[in-house]
Amino acid sequence: MQYPAGPGFVSVRRRVFLPLPAPKTDPLAGDATQRWLWAFLLLGIAVRAIRYALRFPLWEDECFLSANLLDRGYVELMGGLDYGQVCPLVFLWVQRTMVGLLGFHEYSLRLFPFLCGLGSLLVFRHLAGRLLQGATLVIAVAIFSVSYPMIRYSAEAKQYGSDLLFGLLMVTLAVQWWRCPENRRWLWALAAVVPVAVGISFPAVFVGGGLSLFLAMILWQTRDRRGWVPWMVLNLLLLGSFAGLFALSAGNQSARTLEFMQDCWRAGFPPLSRPLELVRWLIVTHTSDLVAYPFGGHNGGSTLTFLVCAAGVVVLARRRQWPLLVLCLAPLGLNFAAAAMHRYPYGQMVKFQFYLAPAFCILAGIGAARVLSRPREGRPARTAPVAIALAFLVLFGAGSAVRDVLSPAKSTSVRRARDFARWFWFTTQFDGEVACLKTDLDRRFSPRTFQWGLSAMYLCNQRIYSPRHARREPLRWERVAADRPLRCVEYRATSQPYDREGRDAWLASMTARYDLVAVERYPFVLGDRTDEPARELDYLEVYKFVPKPVQTAQRAGGQGPSG
Repeated sequence: MQYPAGPGFVSVRRRVFLPLPAPKTDPLAGDATQRWLWAFLLLGIAVRAIRYALRFPLWEDECFLSANLLDRGYVELMGGLDYGQVCPLVFLWVQRTMVGLLGFHEYSLRLFPFLCGLGSLLVFRHLAGRLLQGATLVIAVAIFSVSYPMIRYSAEAKQYGSDLLFGLLMVTLAVQWWRCPENRRWLWALAAVVPVAVGISFPAVFVGGGLSLFLAMILWQTRDRRGWVPWMVLNLLLLGSFAGLFALSAGNQSARTLEFMQDCWRAGFPPLSRPLELVRWLIVTHTSDLVAYPFGGHNGGSTLTFLVCAAGVVVLARRRQWPLLVLCLAPLGLNFAAAAMHRYPYGQMVKFQFYLAPAFCILAGIGAARVLSRPREGRPARTAPVAIALAFLVLFGAGSAVRDVLSPAKSTSVRRARDFARWFWFTTQFDGEVACLKTDLDRRFSPRTFQWGLSAMYLCNQRIYSPRHARREPLRWERVAADRPLRCVEYRATSQPYDREGRDAWLASMTARYDLVAVERYPFVLGDRTDEPARELDYLEVYKFVPKPVQTAQRAGGQGPSG
């Protein structure tokens, strides 16, 4: 059964989907729509591939997670993670597999997120094509293709790209069933995907919960009794897989870091006990990072996107498209409930609600098409504003690629840290042996240094840019000589407790066989300031040893004093 209505939507049978547009009221139609769609798809693929190929240095957030992959196996990843990380177990296993197959470096760590980014672009094009058409479809796909968060998280070694892809897959399967409710295979397929999605993405629980409400709404409308069976199975799998994941790994992670994370997420929790502050918080949150598509930022930096999304909500409400509103907004409501219980942040950073990017792009496409074209009954819609908006989005996407080429790093400080690692670990191997106290000698005089802080960046860059560490080769004690000294590198975090007596005892054991001829210090700075006092900086301390003359004849037959 078809129903009449307004521009920008696709029709379907049985009263549950969206009406076809009237051809004269849409500023884009036919071939023009397809040309624009292909242009934005190709642009989206290109900008993601360029950022991935540029091999940005790992920044601190990537290093905090990736450092846990340096020496842990699949079983060890089920326990608590260092550096305050909480991450879905299946994502960790995928990353561990990539590292095992391809080695530990920027490309292997980012390969799965990159594939998720490309997959998300193609899946969103398919999903949007099932919901929208004409200018509405093109604008939604354009925003998704060139948005900075989509480009960034397609080339970052974190789980947010898989949050997006698997949330999209779940929604797409639900919409496929929505188009043809009598075909319940889509519901069963969705139920089968749910455990994998929850295992690889924590926010998949919000998506699954929102879809449960959406599907129940459609089942009630269509009076499909047999459809309730896969719906119940889906809900059982959603709850069971989340409970199983929590028992298997997430509980171990959160028990160790929950207090720390709650402190970090404080700005993402609604102040329910202070009504005036809550109003201000709601306004700021919904006009900031939450809806930063195609761009935006803190303190109201995404106000324009919020307004066009709000216009999209109004359009859907006026046309009584309640199922689509539930599909877009129900996960957000569940997320808000979790934030009210201080379990997951709401807003604060775009990555926390990255799984909702498709909903925001769809709403923004609907709202922007309505505002720009201003269709009037009996008159053709205005095409110039839509064309100008699309041209701007093309330039924005191309500008993102140009910016990345000109400045291929998240910040100057992380580029500086990588440049130092490239120089130090590569150069020093030619005139001596270089040992890391932690990774080679298993000496840690400040254990917390390697559980929190910037030491993660030091460890990751060491594994990537030290040829010997990249090959996982042991230190060759027998090669240490007067003309080939031994350098022992210690990472020092001045903010953490330090066992000076233990360090002195180690030095005493070393100087029993070696002469300490020099101690060098290299500041390890995060941030672009260079005027910080040395006592406030992390640093590398390098102890340079040469064999004592009486030990020269003994070197070839034994290990070093710490072997």
